[in-house]
Amino acid sequence: MPQIGWQTDLGLGLIVNPEYQGAEDYRALPVPYFDVRYVDAQGTKTFFNVPQGFGTYFLRDRSVSGNRFALSAAVGPGFQNRDTDEFQGLKTFGIGLEARLGAEYDIGRWSLQAGLAQAVASGHEGFYGNLNASYRFVFGRGAIAGLGPSLRFGNSSYMSALYGVTQQESVSSGLSAFAAGSGMESVALQGFLSIPLGSKWRFTGVARAGELIGDAGDSTLTAQPTQFFFVTALTRRF
Repeated sequence: MPQIGWQTDLGLGLIVNPEYQGAEDYRALPVPYFDVRYVDAQGTKTFFNVPQGFGTYFLRDRSVSGNRFALSAAVGPGFQNRDTDEFQGLKTFGIGLEARLGAEYDIGRWSLQAGLAQAVASGHEGFYGNLNASYRFVFGRGAIAGLGPSLRFGNSSYMSALYGVTQQESVSSGLSAFAAGSGMESVALQGFLSIPLGSKWRFTGVARAGELIGDAGDSTLTAQPTQFFFVTALTRRF
C-alpha cells in the first residue's frame, strides 16, 4: 500500500542536451529540481515535476493480475529547441510549453507508453508523438531502473521548425535550403535509474541516446544525427 497524500521531493538537477536538435556541441544547465505528487490507494493521481510538467491521471485501472492501464493529461516544458547563434539569420527558439496526452500499460515488468504533444506557447509550435517501451528492474531497498526503445514522429510544423531551412535563411546562414516534412524523427534507447540514499535522499538519472532519421537526419542543419540527452538530480523528500 503506497503512502497516501502529498509527497514532495526538492533538490538540484543537471540537464545536458544538444545546443539544438542535430548539433555537435552540448550544453549543461543546472536547474532546481522538484517533484510534487498526490498519491492515493491506486498510486500517483496528480503530478508536478520537471520532465512531466503539471498533470493528472484521469483514468486508472488495475486488473486482478496486477496489470495497469492509465491515461493522463498534462502541460509541461518542451525541451526540443533551435536556440543557437552559430548560423546568422536562422530562425531560433528555446524551450516552449506543450499540452500532452499520455497512455500507459504495465504488464509484469514491462511498461508500454504512448504520448502526444502539441506546442501551446513558443517553442516548435508543432505536434509530435512518442512510442516507448521499457523493462523495469527492482533491486536493493527501493531502487528501480528501466531500459527500452523509443520512437518519435512529428507533423510538418514540428519538423520544419526544427530541421527546415528556408531560402531566406539559406542566404543568411550559408546552409543549403531544406524542406522538412512530417514523418519519423528519431529512434532511441532510453533508460532511468532511481536510487535511495538513506531515508530521505534519492539520486535519479534519465539518459537517452537517439539517432535522427528521415528528414531530421538529412537536414542541412543536422551536423550530428546521433544525439544524447541526460537529466540527473539529487533530491530530498519533505
